[in-house]
Amino acid sequence: MKHRWIQMDIAKGIGILVIVYAHSWFVATSLDLMYPILASFILPLFFFLSGVLFKPEQPFGEMAVRKADGLLKPFFFTLLVYVVVRDVLRGQPLLPDIGGVLYASVDTIPWQALWFLPHFWVAILFSWCVLRLIQRLPLALSCGLTALILVVGTWILPWFWQLPVTVGERTWVLPGLPFSLDVTLISGAWFILGYLLRDWLRRHEGSLLTLVISAVLFAAVFLWRGDTMDLAQRRYDHWLWTSLLAVIGVYLCWALARVLMVSALLTRAMTYIGQSTLILLIFHGEIQHKTFDLMERLGLHPFVAACVGLVVAVVAPLLIGEVIKRVAFLRFFYFPFPVRKKNETQAPARN
Repeated sequence: MKHRWIQMDIAKGIGILVIVYAHSWFVATSLDLMYPILASFILPLFFFLSGVLFKPEQPFGEMAVRKADGLLKPFFFTLLVYVVVRDVLRGQPLLPDIGGVLYASVDTIPWQALWFLPHFWVAILFSWCVLRLIQRLPLALSCGLTALILVVGTWILPWFWQLPVTVGERTWVLPGLPFSLDVTLISGAWFILGYLLRDWLRRHEGSLLTLVISAVLFAAVFLWRGDTMDLAQRRYDHWLWTSLLAVIGVYLCWALARVLMVSALLTRAMTYIGQSTLILLIFHGEIQHKTFDLMERLGLHPFVAACVGLVVAVVAPLLIGEVIKRVAFLRFFYFPFPVRKKNETQAPARN
């Protein structure tokens, strides 16, 4: 069982490194190739892997509070501190930016990669409700219903995105729903699928052969269709082919995680990175952009500046994470409270 979780951590580590790379200069200058390739599977990977580890038997209220502690607390602490400090230094009004953080959509927050955290919380709550309804059904029927949820989600995806809303004499452009609720059917479907396929994933580790086969299949489908997704921007090109690319991409990362386990050094490094996904997600974007800009101002070629920025965007957040672990005040806001077992919270019996 321990072996199983190591592979899961490595797969998460692969995923977060892909996200860091996806926000780099390399992808920004390859919007017709690298961007659609990476975007086609990276978010489904995280939803799927989290679904594998999910326990829907836990009470809804307890689960919602625990997930809010792990996801919403660091999101709101980080962005509220950031916008308050930034606006005070710039002399800007605070309320619009605070309102944007509370709305928590990709276009209303300054560090856009963080839109994932509040939405992830919503997707987990939705998935709990669905799983409680379908978990006793046959696997084939449950997967079919999950596919239906996904298709419906792709259909309604554009409904609330960049929608003009007029109130009185003023018109706003709706940046999706709060917490990106309009994406929930899609993200929830991938989360639910991970839970439904958890037993198969425990039995199937993948191998170098399946890694190569999945890479060839991914390349063939992508070159034939070119479909991708970007849930933050409410893009899902095709309900079938985009979903197929995501499935292959998720499996490719899972098989790659198994292949990397042949090296003890890589296993330790990727496990550590996989266990630090939250800190990397929060801090990598701003650090990478600022480092790249600084390197360019110092005269480095953009390629070299991007390489430096990419390395710093991984190393610096990991160092920040180590500081957070050692400072009680920061640990309170960035890490969940320890979960006590029920038998530990009960008072000892009296003789």
